[in-house]
Amino acid sequence: MSEQYDEHEQSERVRQWLAKNGSNLLTAFLLVIAGVGGWQWWQGKQVSQSQEAGSQYQKFTQAADQSDAAKAVVLGEAVIKNYAESDFAFLAALRLCKLHMDQGKPELAMAALDKAEKIAGNEQNVELAKIRKVQLLLAQAKYADAQKAADAIKSVYYPASLMEAKGDIAMANGKRDQASVLYRDVLLALDPDSSSRAMIEMKLSDAGGTVETTQEIR
Repeated sequence: MSEQYDEHEQSERVRQWLAKNGSNLLTAFLLVIAGVGGWQWWQGKQVSQSQEAGSQYQKFTQAADQSDAAKAVVLGEAVIKNYAESDFAFLAALRLCKLHMDQGKPELAMAALDKAEKIAGNEQNVELAKIRKVQLLLAQAKYADAQKAADAIKSVYYPASLMEAKGDIAMANGKRDQASVLYRDVLLALDPDSSSRAMIEMKLSDAGGTVETTQEIR
């Protein structure tokens, strides 16, 4: 009899608890379902936005390749604005920099690199944008500014590119011995089959260094 009473009492307690908390359980259950559905929706949206960004970036690069500068600028700026969290936005900003330089507009080129650094998304891209700024300052013969910008970069991801830029600055300032050391270090940092080796070897020769030296060290 006691067991039967215990079961009845327990079931009654469960019934009362559900009556009191059932709505909360239902709400929690619905929130879980909504969360799962929301996550799936968010993932789908991310994929869709990535595809859209890629499509718009392709249209931008096609216009740039066809030398349709006005159209390319509009499309490139749209990619940056509408897909700022996408890697395509960062790539578009870098390409816009080159496009503006080809058009003889260094101020707009630097503005594009400012945007690239702002939306970089990770430290690797930030470093790349900063190195591009050094290269842009070099192209404008602003050697003091280029040196200052280069010295401020603590290179982790692109040491060879930064050393090359520093070598170019040294050459521009007539410091051939310093440039030779930097170019040699670049060659030592590059892979043997790197497409950049030929250009660096030429720069090293211009600075008075010898390619054979780097080969012996390697």
